Amino acid sequence: QTIMTADFTIKVGDFEGPFEMLLFLIEKHKLHISQVSLAKVADDYIVYLQKLADKPMAEMANFILVASTLMLIKSLSLLPGLTISPEESESIGDLERRLKHYQRIKDLTPWLKNNFGTRLIFERQISNNRPVVFTPSPEIKTPSLFLAIRGVMAELPKLEKIPAAIIKKVISLEEVMTDLAKRVAQQMSFRFKDYVKENKHEKVNVIVSFLGILELFKQGLVEVRQNSHFEDIDIENRQSGVPHY
Repeated sequence: QTIMTADFTIKVGDFEGPFEMLLFLIEKHKLHISQVSLAKVADDYIVYLQKLADKPMAEMANFILVASTLMLIKSLSLLPGLTISPEESESIGDLERRLKHYQRIKDLTPWLKNNFGTRLIFERQISNNRPVVFTPSPEIKTPSLFLAIRGVMAELPKLEKIPAAIIKKVISLEEVMTDLAKRVAQQMSFRFKDYVKENKHEKVNVIVSFLGILELFKQGLVEVRQNSHFEDIDIENRQSGVPHY
């Protein structure tokens, strides 16, 4: 089974993890690892992910986690005024760092393969005639040993109770598109801000709602207008015939 994209074909099952797939997409587009490149390959990543819907959830967990971060990055590129939490900002930075580390390891793999097992370091030859004895330093005394052991014990990680994770249901893109299509058919036109207030969406659902509007616009079902940056978005039925001034 394969996935056809605008520029290349990806074989499903060729990637051992999300970072290998992301790096493949970025290199195919001849981009450097950055938020801009991650935003550009987000769509291709989601297309690939949809083809793996029949895979066990345990195998897909890391792919889905990376996909959520990619959607956040793409939303930031489409909505410059969108504010995110420190945790969300850290997740974006963490994805960039881990992907760069993965690329570094991948680049070193051929060298490691060629040099593994060779004697790169030559140890000093031990004389068999010299007896092995334990000769501690005169500075090692009972008080210094006690302080050293206490220092090591202080550095040991402490057991911490991990809070239970709370999973919140996130509205799907299909649900948003269906709701928006009904709304525009009934009211002919409305504003995005009013739609968000009425439905009491959380931040992640606001992003999904925005992506739903873009998809309906791409399908030619609605007209979208924004007079200037950061102003409200007007959505109307393409068949309504509402005059534009």
